[in-house]
Amino acid sequence: MVLIIVLLLFLSVVPAYSIGILPGEIAPGFSLNTVDGKIVSLSDYKDKIVILLYWRAGQERSLLALTDVNEIFESLKDKDVQVLGLTAQTDNPESIRKILRDNKINYPVLLDSDRSVYGDYGIFVYPTTIIINRSGQLAYAIPSHALTYRTGLEARLRYILGEIDEKEMHEMFSPHKRQIDKMLLAAHRKYNLAMRFAETGFIDQAIKAVSESIEASPDNAKTHILSGFLFLKRKKTDKAIEDFNQAIKLDPHSHDAKTGLGAALILKGDIDGAIKILTSAAVANPYSQMTYYDLGIAYEMKGDLAQAVKMYRKALEGIINKAVLPSAVSRCAKEEGDTPINK
Repeated sequence: MVLIIVLLLFLSVVPAYSIGILPGEIAPGFSLNTVDGKIVSLSDYKDKIVILLYWRAGQERSLLALTDVNEIFESLKDKDVQVLGLTAQTDNPESIRKILRDNKINYPVLLDSDRSVYGDYGIFVYPTTIIINRSGQLAYAIPSHALTYRTGLEARLRYILGEIDEKEMHEMFSPHKRQIDKMLLAAHRKYNLAMRFAETGFIDQAIKAVSESIEASPDNAKTHILSGFLFLKRKKTDKAIEDFNQAIKLDPHSHDAKTGLGAALILKGDIDGAIKILTSAAVANPYSQMTYYDLGIAYEMKGDLAQAVKMYRKALEGIINKAVLPSAVSRCAKEEGDTPINK
């Protein structure tokens, strides 16, 4: 009975503070190597708002936090906000680098090899997200990755930045907002599941998962793009065209959506339409080799072999220059040996 009471007391404290230092205390300094071998110190970001994300590879909650923080960082990095990821899993740095590459993480990730930061901050759970204000003090600590994680992190950051007041910050945690976050999280998880199915060749399962993602969050362009490419794999061109057009409506500048639409129009036999949309997709696209490849197919089908060769050469130049496909979405429809049409 005494043990149960002690455990309940302990658990009641963890949500309140979630780490071993209290709000208002000066955040302990550190200097650690990144996964790329560079030395980074907390003091390098003096007078900035710093987000520390202590995470663990192989844990879904940590991966969700890793990507959520990355998207928030992209939207706030011009506002003196810096993110530092930390992990104690230092025995295989290449596996960590692969996770960062696969998820396009754009902030430094540090190796806490002796778990000094883990101990100094008194971290209890993975992941733990810590916000340090411009004065170097602990402002907030967020344990794990709840349904309200992203909203909570954004609300706290906007409050520290002075963009909203305290009342507005608390309004962001309203039941209606939490329900929206729950749907967005469900959509995010279904999208990731669809990607894993697609990468392993389970296309029908991927289509089911991405359909559920769209149902939970219909206004996400990248989800419609993935759905379009998956329908292309099954040669369901009308459904693919519908998804790609919806993606373009949501994001008119999406090169992936236009490339997919062009490939679908080739399958439909609308070569002139395909050439028009693929030419548009190639403009200002840093990863345009697949677009040029599809243009080559379109011109070849039209009988313009000179222009087809020109497009194929442009595609080859991109490969030789080690350019990469615009996204994993495109890769799922462009597996090696898999072209938009069966020639």
